[in-house]
Amino acid sequence: MAKKKLEQDLVEQIQSEQHTNGTIKHDFKKIAEIMFWTPAKGESYNMLFMRMGKSTLDLPHPEIVDIVHAGGLQQWAETLRVDSQKELYERLFNAMRRTIVDPAFQDKKKMDEFPPLTNFYYLAQTLDRRGKHHSEAESISEVTWDTILARKFLDERVAKMFGNEPDKQKFKEASEKARAIWGFSDKDIDALRYFVCQSRHENHNPSMNKSIYLWGQEKQTGKTTIARAIVTILNGDKFDNFGRYESSLKAELQYNDHELPLSAYCNAVLLDEAMPKDASKTYGGVKQALTSDTTRYNQKYKSIKTIPVKRYYFCTSNEPATDFIQDKNERRFYVIEMNKKPKQISFKEIYSIWKDFCVNAEPEEDWQEWYNSFEFADGAGTRDMNEVINELILRREEFFPDGKTYITPVQIARMIYKNEPSTSQKQAVRAAMEEIFNDFRVASNPSNYRTSDCYSKATELYNELSFEDKQSGKITEEVEKEVENDLPF
Repeated sequence: MAKKKLEQDLVEQIQSEQHTNGTIKHDFKKIAEIMFWTPAKGESYNMLFMRMGKSTLDLPHPEIVDIVHAGGLQQWAETLRVDSQKELYERLFNAMRRTIVDPAFQDKKKMDEFPPLTNFYYLAQTLDRRGKHHSEAESISEVTWDTILARKFLDERVAKMFGNEPDKQKFKEASEKARAIWGFSDKDIDALRYFVCQSRHENHNPSMNKSIYLWGQEKQTGKTTIARAIVTILNGDKFDNFGRYESSLKAELQYNDHELPLSAYCNAVLLDEAMPKDASKTYGGVKQALTSDTTRYNQKYKSIKTIPVKRYYFCTSNEPATDFIQDKNERRFYVIEMNKKPKQISFKEIYSIWKDFCVNAEPEEDWQEWYNSFEFADGAGTRDMNEVINELILRREEFFPDGKTYITPVQIARMIYKNEPSTSQKQAVRAAMEEIFNDFRVASNPSNYRTSDCYSKATELYNELSFEDKQSGKITEEVEKEVENDLPF
C-alpha cells in the first residue's frame, strides 16, 4: 500500500509541475539512460526519478532530452520525419535556439542537476556566440537529408507502390499498349524492362548498369513524358513531381564535389537534353560514373564521405547518341529512336500504362545473359567509320588508281581530310579499311593494303547497291550487311 501511495504522490507531483512549467510529459526512461541510473528490481522509471531526488521543474524541454539521448543533433536528426531539407534545417535551428532560452538552464545553481543536458546547452550557447547556429543546422540537415532521410522515405514510398506481387497479364497488356501507341519494338520493351528491374535489384552489379537513351528529331513524340513517367514511378512518386528527379550531367559528374548527385538518393534519374554534342573531354568521366555504385561527397568543412549511388539514367534528346558517345560503340546505353507522333492520350493514361509496366515487370533469372542480349549502342567512332566507308566506295577511282601497288590508311586520311588529319580522323579511316578491306593487308607490313584488291572490293560493293542508295549516298547499312554476310561466323 505504501508503495502505491508513493507512486500516486509522484504522479500528482509531476502533473502539478507539468502544469506549472507548461511542458509535455517527460520520458523518464530516457532521462535514466542519459544519467546512467539503474532502477531497482520492480522499480518504475518514474519512481527512480523521485528516488534520485530530482524535480521535473529542473528538466528542460523534452526535445532537448531527445537530442541528448539520441547522441547529439546529427543522430537526432536521423530519427525525424520531415518532408524536406528545409524543414529539417528549421527543426535543428529551432532546437538550438530553444535550448539557449530554456528556463532549466537559467539558474546556475540547478544546472548541475543533469550534466549531459547542461553540456548540450553549453554547445548550443557556444555556437550561438560564434554565430554558427545557421551553418551547423545547414550542414547537419544537408548531409542527413541527402544521405539518409531522403533515401529512407523514398524506399518507403517505393515499397508501398511495388507492394503487390507482379501480375504477368497486366505487364503483357501494358507492353502491348506501349508498342501500339509509341511504336516500340520487342527489344525496346525488353530494354525498358531491364532498366526498371535493375533499379529494384538488390546489390545489382554496377558493371551491368544499363541507361536508356531515348531520342528523336521529330517533335511531339512523347519521349520526355515517357521518361518522366517511368522515372517518377521508380521513385515511388506521382507524375506531378517529376521535377524532383531531373538532373544535369554537370551535377551527376559532380563538377562541384561539395554537392551530391541525385543518384545518391533516387532510384532513377532523368537527364533531359543533358548530353553535350562535344563530349570528347567529359566522356571518360561519364563512362566511369555509369558503372559505379559509390561516389565521394566532400561536404564543406567536414570529412570526405563515400556514399552509395544508383546510376540508372533515362536520357532524352533530339540528337542521336552518336553525337555524344565517343567510342565506336557503347555497352552502357540502350538507344531507342522515336520517329512518329503517337496517338494523343492524357498524362494520367500515360502514367497508368507505365505504372502497370513497372510494378509488374520481372527480371530474367540470369542477369549476365540478359545484359549480354542487348546490342551495343553505336558511337561517334562508328559514325565516323561509316562516313569514311561511303567515301572509300564512292571515290574508289581516286583512292585506288591503276599503277599504285599499296596504300595506307594515313595516305587515305590525308586525301579525305586535306590538311594533316587528327588522331580521331586517322582512327576512323583505319577502322573503315579494316572493316571492308581487312583481307587485303600485306602480311609483312599490315599498314599496307593492296590497291587493286581494294578497288575491286569497293566496286563490288558499289554495284550491289540500289539506284536510290547510290543517289542518296546512304550506303553504309547495305555495306555493313554485305560485310556481315562475308564473315565466317
